[in-house]
Amino acid sequence: MEVDPFVTADLPIVKGRVYHLDLAPGEIARNIIIVGDPDRVPFFADEFMVECEVDRFHRGFRTITGIARETGQRFSVLTSGIGTPSMEIVLNEICALNEIDFKTRKRKKQFKPLTVIRIGTSGGLQPETELGTLVVTDYVIGLDNTGLFYDAPCPDSCGRILEVRAREALASAIDVNARFKGRVFPYVARAHPEVRIALEKEALRLGVGCRKGITVSSSGFFANEGRKVSRIAPTAPQLDALLAAMDSGIPGLKVENIEMESSILLHFMGGIGYRAGVICAVIDKRCEGSFMMDYQEIMLVAARITLNVFRSLE
Repeated sequence: MEVDPFVTADLPIVKGRVYHLDLAPGEIARNIIIVGDPDRVPFFADEFMVECEVDRFHRGFRTITGIARETGQRFSVLTSGIGTPSMEIVLNEICALNEIDFKTRKRKKQFKPLTVIRIGTSGGLQPETELGTLVVTDYVIGLDNTGLFYDAPCPDSCGRILEVRAREALASAIDVNARFKGRVFPYVARAHPEVRIALEKEALRLGVGCRKGITVSSSGFFANEGRKVSRIAPTAPQLDALLAAMDSGIPGLKVENIEMESSILLHFMGGIGYRAGVICAVIDKRCEGSFMMDYQEIMLVAARITLNVFRSLE
């Protein structure tokens, strides 16, 4: 049962602002871009905002809210930091800002849902997907355990098939004598269809190379994504290649890319009925040993697509 009103220990509010983001209600827009790198927040704001209302940096989280130069819409761009645990904090606090009356500490009887789109970078898993390609996420496989603490349902029957196949593939990759055999449980979430379709359509309209696919969210960057850099043996060797070759069971969909935040975003937002989507550039391909050092331009393209999507969804 939901606590009502919310006590400070559960929802810290300091001087009328949420604890981590240091934002007050009204300082976050209903259209939100989430990025991983804090420096990408002012990068996008400088490029696309004509008027800045809020610029806050607290505990590693940067948020800028303002008016889009080209569309005239109010939007926010903020960082989630790296990984699903950090993203989980951000999602809870932006939803609290939208849904909870900070004076009474009670959930409002009525509130409008947010639209949240992650713009990020990722590793490409398919040989034919070139560096610099934008991938629009349809389904996401979460290899993290952050989402397991939110009992949201699997999105649909295809998601359930994908979840089973991902678990079977992972189990086959882990040695029978490995300490954590049987202890990694992939879960599946899905982007909101309105957001995913709008992202694809806008990329097509702008003539931008784009692929729809399945995204994998890992719980780390190195062994978690198949890299063997440390002297500790990875639990699931060649994880990225294994997932890339997996038959998803969904016609026309391959496991296209791997990153670190999308699973909890789509799982959490889907669970509460908000619209959320993901568009990531492929900047790394371990299957061919390549890495894209200069990817700022494709990030700007993804942001322009996203801002136009906000306008079309209104």
